[in-house]
Amino acid sequence: MDSVKTFRSKGKILLTAEYTVLDGALALAVPTQQGQSLNVHFSNQKNNRITWLAYKNNGELWFTCILDVIKNQIVSTNKPELAATLLQIFHEVHELGSPIFNEDFGYECETQLEFPEDWGLGSSSTLINNIAKWSKVNPYHLLSKTFGGSGYDIACADAETPITYQLMNGEPLVKDAFISSSISDNLIFVHLNKKQNSREGIQQYRKKEKSQDLINTITQITKAVNKPKCTFKKFSELMVLHEQSISEFLGIPTVKEEIFSDYPGFIKSLGAWGGDFVMAENTENSQQYFNQKGFKTTKRYDEFLI
Repeated sequence: MDSVKTFRSKGKILLTAEYTVLDGALALAVPTQQGQSLNVHFSNQKNNRITWLAYKNNGELWFTCILDVIKNQIVSTNKPELAATLLQIFHEVHELGSPIFNEDFGYECETQLEFPEDWGLGSSSTLINNIAKWSKVNPYHLLSKTFGGSGYDIACADAETPITYQLMNGEPLVKDAFISSSISDNLIFVHLNKKQNSREGIQQYRKKEKSQDLINTITQITKAVNKPKCTFKKFSELMVLHEQSISEFLGIPTVKEEIFSDYPGFIKSLGAWGGDFVMAENTENSQQYFNQKGFKTTKRYDEFLI
């Protein structure tokens, strides 16, 4: 190995506009402190192959493969389905005109997740963003050709603050956002002990006829919570309205109705409904309440998000 390049992308949490962000609603999203890194070693062995080693946050090597990108072949792997996905990503990188395959090459790549893979913080989006930075292709274009989605997670990957995100005529509009400490200090994030497949959630949403009224409602909620003078009381009321609006549209009960009906504060789903993290009002006995319910992973805003 003669040289190495390192890339890193942050994870993401979508506070508002789950699902509706796909149709142009204004969303509020926050990068997570943890993310994923990619180390690319340039090998002297120029055999047009990429050797891939992926490590979990606990240091465990969980996925390996060798790809022949020019022949579009998987040479070897311990997880054929994942290797096929990675091969497709590099096929699209090649199609997008990346210079990394212009000459004979050999790369050895290592990825390191900084969060458990079942947390839903963006193991796919951080991967796409890191590969895009390395290969010098547009990360939004690479995402659309592979995993799909709105792209807000790509915007979070390199953001240094909370952001608002909106698709305007299919193009991402990203702006710095503001969340006051009077709000962030009163929030807690709780993992529901299961990973939710966001692509399945998107498919369910897409089965419904698009609602411009819902998109407008969610946009107005995001604008209201992004104002410096938004109090925590107002924020709480808006989160309840957000949950009710999405619940009515999807025909699915809110997470509070289903699991936490006796909780004294608000609780809001984040991202695809039914898994990953929820956001809750941090009351005096929050930690004890969620622990007794069997949800042991709880995070304060300041130890979790940027």
